[in-house]
Amino acid sequence: MEEIRPSHQAFWKIAKAFKTEGYTPIPPLKRPNGSIALDDAEVAECIADSIKIRCSHVSPPHDIAHINSIEEEVPAVAEAGGDTGGSRRTATPDGPGMALGGVGFGFPRVGGRGEAAAGGVVFPQDRGIVERGAGGAADSRSAGQGGSRGAAGRRSAQKANSLVRALEAGARHERTHSTRRLIRAGVPQGAALSPLLYSAYTNDIPRPTSGAQLALFADDTALFFRSRTRRSIFRHLPRAIDELGQWFRKWRIEVNSNKSAAIQFKYSKNRSKLVVDWNTPNLKMLNARIPWQRSYKYLGVTLDKNLHFREHIERVKKNALFYTARLGAMLGRKSKLSRRNKRTLYKMCVRTVMTYACPVFAHAAPKALYRLRVIQNKFCRAATNAHWCVRNSILHRDLELPTLSKYLKDASKRIYDIAGSHPNALLRAAVDYQLPPPTHFIRRPRNVLIDPPDALTAAVDSLNNGNDTHD
Repeated sequence: MEEIRPSHQAFWKIAKAFKTEGYTPIPPLKRPNGSIALDDAEVAECIADSIKIRCSHVSPPHDIAHINSIEEEVPAVAEAGGDTGGSRRTATPDGPGMALGGVGFGFPRVGGRGEAAAGGVVFPQDRGIVERGAGGAADSRSAGQGGSRGAAGRRSAQKANSLVRALEAGARHERTHSTRRLIRAGVPQGAALSPLLYSAYTNDIPRPTSGAQLALFADDTALFFRSRTRRSIFRHLPRAIDELGQWFRKWRIEVNSNKSAAIQFKYSKNRSKLVVDWNTPNLKMLNARIPWQRSYKYLGVTLDKNLHFREHIERVKKNALFYTARLGAMLGRKSKLSRRNKRTLYKMCVRTVMTYACPVFAHAAPKALYRLRVIQNKFCRAATNAHWCVRNSILHRDLELPTLSKYLKDASKRIYDIAGSHPNALLRAAVDYQLPPPTHFIRRPRNVLIDPPDALTAAVDSLNNGNDTHD
């Protein structure tokens, strides 16, 4: 195992085994005259033509006056060294945007359309760029955020301005490159400038004035509001949605209502079959109805309306079992790999699936987390080829593998320690709260830090302490 290099064929076999979807045939590319592109050169030219069409300024009608105002602002930014004179909001470390090197770069918008998909507009929202063919990405436009004055700022703003105006792109298929095309609006996905332009594009997303919170992570957005009364929620939340919708319409961002969802979180002892109360009003984004859902997958974590995380744990369990089955030949009883290599494969391929974002759900009910502990117990027994009568605590000790509950607790403690000392006030406030009593039916994420160890963890610690004393 130690002699396997990254180019070894075994890695490709493992990657192929992890594929959950079958083969999907790709239709042939057609040239503008209707003929099929046969060789690599023709395919590359077809892709380049698609990029040129989607990044042109001949898209649907747009606000000419708004575009002209943006193009007039760019030279002012360059002359002032990146200072827009306070005409736009300045990004702060606590805000959703990012300051681009302390200099307000101006990106002119020349009429292209930024296509974006919105999912979970209320309580979570996913706002990403729709990938269509080879093109479609965030438009280049002004994002003057206020910055330092001086020659360095002027050079940076002029450089960014000329760079975007002279942007060219081509396509590569296999080892064949196409001729370059001039990009008049936007930037293709996967280009080197795509992250920078996308940050500039979304940097001035408005803060809701109704008290709702706007959270951004890359191209995912969450809009949420917290209140003790339903009347307050449904008075302020639709107003925040309308403000966000106006910004989408202004910058011509398309919202995909099929990926939009709303979810209402509330603590309750009783299980209700209703998604929301019968008199709950509907929410709309750009005249499209946002459906209420019982659960929603946001940033890889399935959030249910009671925050019990049972659905998330069940989904994670199925994925972990799938990967364990695919790696059964290497992790099973008949495998010739050493215990050390088996443990390494398990920690890299299986445990990472079960413990992704574990500080979010580590405080879930022990009954729900027990399903994940069973998977690790079965791995320990198969990896060591142990008899059924050998205790799980002995297997964990022999493999030098911490129990799953201990791993979740240690990972949560590291995250909370980092967030508690972070310079961002929002992160510090997110982990600084009063814990409910251990006997209360409401459990919050930090409860995992004060929970006593389970029986298996206590047994493993006792064995390790006994070995240390014996040594």
